[in-house]
Amino acid sequence: MKLAFDTGGTFTDFAMTDDDGTILLHKVLSTPDAPARAVLQGVDELLAKVREKNGKGSGAGQLQILGATTVVTNAVLERRGVPTAFITTDGFQDMLRIRTEGRYDLYDLRIKYPDPLVTRDLCFGVEERIAADGTVIKALDEDGVRTVARSLLERGVESVAVCLLHAYKYPQHERRVAELIAEVAPKISVSLSSAVCPEVREYDRASTTVVNAYTRPMMVGHVNHLERELSQRGVDGQLLWMTSSGGVVPSSSASRTPVRMIESGPAAGAVAAADYARQSGEESVLSFDMGGTTAKLCLIPNGEPMVANDLEVARHERFRKGSGFPLKIQSIHMIEIGAGGGSIAARNKLGLLSVGPRSAAAAPGPACYGRGGTEPTVTDADLLLGYLNEKSFLGGDFALDKPGAEAAMERLAKELGISKERCAWGVHDMVNESMAEAASMQATDSGVDPRALPLIAFGGAGPVHAYGVARKLGIRKVICPIGAGVTSAIGLLGAPVAADLSTSLPMRVSAWNPSAVNVVKANLAEQGREVVLASKVPADQIRFSYTVDMRHVGQGYEISVPLPELDPADPGFVKELMDRFHANYVALYGRAVSGTDAEVITWRIRASGPKHSVSLAALRGEAGAVRDPRKGTRPVFFSELGKYVDTPVYDHYALVPGVSVEGPAIIEQRESTVVMGPNASASLDERHNLIMLLN
Repeated sequence: MKLAFDTGGTFTDFAMTDDDGTILLHKVLSTPDAPARAVLQGVDELLAKVREKNGKGSGAGQLQILGATTVVTNAVLERRGVPTAFITTDGFQDMLRIRTEGRYDLYDLRIKYPDPLVTRDLCFGVEERIAADGTVIKALDEDGVRTVARSLLERGVESVAVCLLHAYKYPQHERRVAELIAEVAPKISVSLSSAVCPEVREYDRASTTVVNAYTRPMMVGHVNHLERELSQRGVDGQLLWMTSSGGVVPSSSASRTPVRMIESGPAAGAVAAADYARQSGEESVLSFDMGGTTAKLCLIPNGEPMVANDLEVARHERFRKGSGFPLKIQSIHMIEIGAGGGSIAARNKLGLLSVGPRSAAAAPGPACYGRGGTEPTVTDADLLLGYLNEKSFLGGDFALDKPGAEAAMERLAKELGISKERCAWGVHDMVNESMAEAASMQATDSGVDPRALPLIAFGGAGPVHAYGVARKLGIRKVICPIGAGVTSAIGLLGAPVAADLSTSLPMRVSAWNPSAVNVVKANLAEQGREVVLASKVPADQIRFSYTVDMRHVGQGYEISVPLPELDPADPGFVKELMDRFHANYVALYGRAVSGTDAEVITWRIRASGPKHSVSLAALRGEAGAVRDPRKGTRPVFFSELGKYVDTPVYDHYALVPGVSVEGPAIIEQRESTVVMGPNASASLDERHNLIMLLN
């Protein structure tokens, strides 16, 4: 038995496989002040369903729990981490403020960046210096470190990030700093850059380590609390966590390096979308995940999400690369915009309508939630347009307050001088436009025509907006999977155990050293094996895949190249590596560079266990009961018709595969709703996913 949860900004989603193969889905409002509370509420309610269905036992026992969480992300975005200090080589104390001296806007004289997570008075320098070749120029001043440690105690610091010069390759001084801090202040959490991010580029390494230190005590507390509470409920299975790169790791690894979980929820959705793409026979798709707070778009070529070797969070300017905190972690490459069901609509300084990035989140939530929210949101607009039904939201478990939504939208409409209906459509259409623009940018940057890609839409609000987004992009096919509202949780059920690790060891191809390569590979493999074995994967089922970051000598940035599956001492190894490098370079930049040497900068490994398949056939209907799929009609607004029209409403779970439904139509799942305009038709495939075709 497995139970997966995905803590989002508005809802916490659940998917559970019972021991008879049945899949149960569930959704509860998130509790941002204490995320574990919503998780435990959902677990209790799901286990109660299992007891009711089976009529025996507790439904717990050997239950494996898989989680994705926003604890790390929210701590960074909302500045709710613990008091954190930064220790570096003396003379580099201002690294977090100087950054790289790059500018994301060359012509902005008032350019701003997010304030560092560590205040200047908590940035300390220690006397030490190791050269780039490993020569110890200046020994570590241990008394100075002890003095700093005592200062940390006096100032109430709970966590410290240590990033010394060249420690990615020569970590001995960093490790000694950790030992000395442990002697003086054993309760202070210590994050070493040589353990968190052993890669070149000082500022990026420091930024990654600081985010890890800033969030680590919170994640440790969250994990420990959940494990303690689950144990009290009789759950004695293992707790695994989704990382940003699409694999799950044990709690020990998640607590040690929480920075690798900063995109865990969206990554789970992308993993599920890739599964749906493969099952549907689609080579490449565009994944569209829209929840209550944000929307995530991910290009999935050849059935696998693209994985990037870096990430940027907390941008001062949302769409401007370079305006946030860089993180050197592997993560599924996505574009995230502040457009979700809870995104707040308002009149901006120019007197025009704007939507997001402010969100009503789970508390107080949209006005229609009836929990104190008074500002109009995307969900309020969707309700007023007829896309949602106030009586069947979340299967009827959560009644929506339509008069509250009308009052909120009416106030905004008066400010804008337009009708309430026009205002609601403007909110819906503006969000669609933002997402279509972001999707077009990502596809174009990857050299792909978005019109050629099917759109996989999921999340609580994804299917509601998929038709409008697809029309703007010129996409002709939309796939709305069964269980769309909790797809990220479903993705967790099938995610493999996987550890992604890296280390920098610059090496020119002309000075190839097979012995050094074998040592690097063996060290990475040992670290990866340790993580995967801790997840109870049998040793004979662990698989390793290696990639390297390469560039032409003299260039400033690298591209990713898979390592050949040959012995590094084999004469054909270097030739095949260079062939792959040149092929990737041409594919990315459109031209080859000749007459220059190449070099490997960073070595990467993915150690993984087997991937699990999840069958969603058990989701259809209650015990396979045959019933009328048509639930009735309601007035729904469609821009193509310019008015509200009486529109048929269908039950997704009662539809029969192969039977076509003509638009306009509303097709309801328990956790989400598919809106289909008049220029489309849809039918279920053999897996009961809804396939919508636009004319």
